[in-house]
Amino acid sequence: MRMMKSVLAACLMGVLAVTASVAEEAKGEPLNFSIALPLSGPLAFSGQVQQAGWQTAIAWINAQGGVKGRPIAADFYDDEYKVDLGVAGFKKAASAGDLVFAAGDGTPFVRAISPENNDTYKVLMSATGFASDLVDTTKYAYHFLPGPTYSDMVGLLLEHIADNKTGDEAPKVAMVYSATEFGRDPLEAFRSRAADLGIEIVLEEETKWSGVDVTSSAIKLRNAAPDYVIFHGYAGNVWPEVLKTAKDYGVDATFMGTAYNSDPEMVKSVGASVDGYLGVVPYILDVDGAEGEYAAAIRDALKAWEGKPYTGYANMGYVQSWLTALILREAIGQTMDAGKELNGTNLIAAINGLDGWDSKGIVGGVTFVNQRLPKAIIYKFNVGEDSFSMEPVTDLVTTGE
Repeated sequence: MRMMKSVLAACLMGVLAVTASVAEEAKGEPLNFSIALPLSGPLAFSGQVQQAGWQTAIAWINAQGGVKGRPIAADFYDDEYKVDLGVAGFKKAASAGDLVFAAGDGTPFVRAISPENNDTYKVLMSATGFASDLVDTTKYAYHFLPGPTYSDMVGLLLEHIADNKTGDEAPKVAMVYSATEFGRDPLEAFRSRAADLGIEIVLEEETKWSGVDVTSSAIKLRNAAPDYVIFHGYAGNVWPEVLKTAKDYGVDATFMGTAYNSDPEMVKSVGASVDGYLGVVPYILDVDGAEGEYAAAIRDALKAWEGKPYTGYANMGYVQSWLTALILREAIGQTMDAGKELNGTNLIAAINGLDGWDSKGIVGGVTFVNQRLPKAIIYKFNVGEDSFSMEPVTDLVTTGE
């Protein structure tokens, strides 16, 4: 279903109020974006926050004069996280012509549409998934990933473990992951990187995506006695129960997780049992202390979100939407300055040509490697019954090197 109006209109009105006095609205020919998101169904909580990020970012950009005087016009549609609906929406938008950019809701969508897009439409694309094979720039010729891959994230967690080794014994690590393509994605890289770093893998535990009794997983963790447990391949499901039950069974380990397990609100909702959890994310999420023009714009937008208390921390998907929109403004602007057509070939070349572009408080300097942005940071989550905070335990670093 088409959703031409915001599901979070109050948030959009707030950022418009913040930006209206900054500059005159762009009034040139619109730059057309098509953005698929799961705005209903089981992942609606994520899709709606991502939509709010896109809408506030686009409102801010347009209030700054758009892209060389041309406003961004985004058409959002609900694909319910179903590949067939996402592909149908993309084809409709691309067939109408003048489509500058299309966003998808995850890697399955990108995999489904990329062969046809490579051959026929040649539209610049991005999506919310961090699949490890997205570094294949022939297979995904017009797709860019504004973040690291899952393998990059797991690799950074393992490097942190190795850097904090004490004594002569190899650190012992368990991986708990979902029985999905998403969950299994970084397993090969996990095994290889652990071997390189001298880390012993004592358990690889696969669970169902949902509706699972976690007792057996907790018992396996107790028997394996890992020093660290990495969760991957979940959203807000399963892993919190595994963590809580494992602790009840006496598992004395440091618990860690990749990006989709590590949004501040999600971790906070788990409660005090998650205290000390380490989460790797692609962006600076403690926006209260972030410095830079774009971080300040995100902070202002979050403060203006009517009905949603400002916490000083940002949702990962919200920040990803902002960063993607800002990268697009830069790449499209450079392409226009060069007098080139706004097609996928020229735009992906502009993306690949970014060399240390200043994200102004979001993720440091932006340089794409194999059409992905390999940057990440590990946060420690401090969670009490009535308290919550995040502190970085690593710098914002380049991953996958």
